[in-house]
Amino acid sequence: MILFPAIDIKNGFCVRLVQGRMEDVTIFNKDPVNQAKFFKDKGCEWIHIVDLDGAIQGESINSDVIKKIISSIDIKIQLGGGIRNIETIDKWFEIGVERLVLGSLIINNPDLVREVIKKYPKKIVLGIDLIEDKLAIEGWTKKTDKNASEISQQFNSLNFASVVCTNIKKDGAMEGIDLDFIIKNVNIFSKPFIVSGGVTSLNDLKVLKNNEKKGIEGVICGRAIYEGKIDIIEAIKILKKN
Repeated sequence: MILFPAIDIKNGFCVRLVQGRMEDVTIFNKDPVNQAKFFKDKGCEWIHIVDLDGAIQGESINSDVIKKIISSIDIKIQLGGGIRNIETIDKWFEIGVERLVLGSLIINNPDLVREVIKKYPKKIVLGIDLIEDKLAIEGWTKKTDKNASEISQQFNSLNFASVVCTNIKKDGAMEGIDLDFIIKNVNIFSKPFIVSGGVTSLNDLKVLKNNEKKGIEGVICGRAIYEGKIDIIEAIKILKKN
């Protein structure tokens, strides 16, 4: 399994939110490039980056600092936030992003998502952000009437890389994972599944590792790392163990 340490960028800083609330923000590092280097030095092979301002405003707002991370550090980048058109998608892949996470586009322009998956097979990740089993988009500011099963029916036959499924109620709350929520949504999709939201301890990681064969590819972890609840080296050992 892959550990995806998270770098969420707001106003150029590395921050964490609670349940996606932009007003409930904690700055953990004013230099996201330095943070990315830290993750690389600890042995991480991937970083999950979100342009929080971009997610709200619908365009890449923190692109300069993200580009600097890409040019400065040899690590795979999974990027989301503010990706709303083919020009932006092409640009990020040209720059060197490994995977792009598409969330709002799933609802707002599903035809474009299908087109992009065909153009970039195994490079697109579907961002399924759920609150009360309904998708939330545009930086989680807008709740839709679509559920995960409907999205699965639309896209599961296509050659995308994986699904990032975020339990919004758990995100940043430091309350532990909801395994029932995770397994329910793993079973909905036939693609590799990345858990997001609620990972608080090494024990959470052990539980997820024990369920790896059900389809869990990796786990995104943010606040628990920044607050010292999860040691990165130990986390990688747990997730890499045969």
